[in-house]
Amino acid sequence: MAAMLVDIRNTPPPAEWGVTISSRAIDDLADRWRQREFPLPAWDYKGLPRGLEDGDWYNLCVAACSVLACIWPPEGKQMWTTHFDGDDLDDAPAVFSCFSRRIADNSFDLAMLDGLTAEEFFAGDGVLQLSDEKWRQLNDVIAAIQGVWSGAVGNLIAGADRDAERVVDLLAETVPGFRDAPDSPLGTLPFFKLARLATAMMSAGGSTPLRNLDRLPVYPDYMLPRVFRHFGIMVYAEALAAAVDSRRIIEKESSWELAIRWATVYCGDRLAEALRERDVAVSTPALDYALWESAVLGPDADSMGEHHRTLTLAY
Repeated sequence: MAAMLVDIRNTPPPAEWGVTISSRAIDDLADRWRQREFPLPAWDYKGLPRGLEDGDWYNLCVAACSVLACIWPPEGKQMWTTHFDGDDLDDAPAVFSCFSRRIADNSFDLAMLDGLTAEEFFAGDGVLQLSDEKWRQLNDVIAAIQGVWSGAVGNLIAGADRDAERVVDLLAETVPGFRDAPDSPLGTLPFFKLARLATAMMSAGGSTPLRNLDRLPVYPDYMLPRVFRHFGIMVYAEALAAAVDSRRIIEKESSWELAIRWATVYCGDRLAEALRERDVAVSTPALDYALWESAVLGPDADSMGEHHRTLTLAY
């Protein structure tokens, strides 16, 4: 019997899992942001290749997003960086650059990994966590694109009738690493962070946007919870707060980790709803970008405290 799918967008996580949510703080942030603009990301980050045709772009997005996880460094170690096109890159741009530096003639060749090792492909300075696991997953992803989808993620998109929600489902069902739906005592929690990220990325960079992208929720990752916690929307239990603030590893699929990710999705929908009540037109993908930008580039970013740390390929 299949586990029940939990409606994480409309119900909060149990408070005893370590995270509670302040509705008043959601309203306060909606008031604070009622004059803010909410564009979708342009996906023009450094490290990404330019000029790819749709088919190559779709394949690149799925391959790159499959390893776009756990990029923060271990305690006391140097952040992993790459050097590409005259820049020293870290985080997602560094991952993108690993693909870009092997692209020739504006063509993304799925055979680019042939004969390479993880050390060669992810060559850079500092420490990239789970690099061997990422390498195995990337090879499995490319094998699935080649085997299940005849070498073209565009076939997956066509099979989904260009519907963003169905694209996410097909990625989760057919491509290794994209089924981010852990089981919990209350049922299955449909996070699907990387599948939704890859779908949004494909839609933004392709010649024709996917349908119903605005129906996707915010991404349950490391950075968005920092914003929600900073503004008092997500409140951590004392023990969880101490663990996060001291940079202790939060165990994968523990009640703490599941609560943080679940609360992120729930709070994203509640904040979007509160903004719309204030006549602010915002989709959840656009809100996700605003939250991420606030946590990484915004004026309050340096004061938002620590993000939680979990060793996982899911985000």
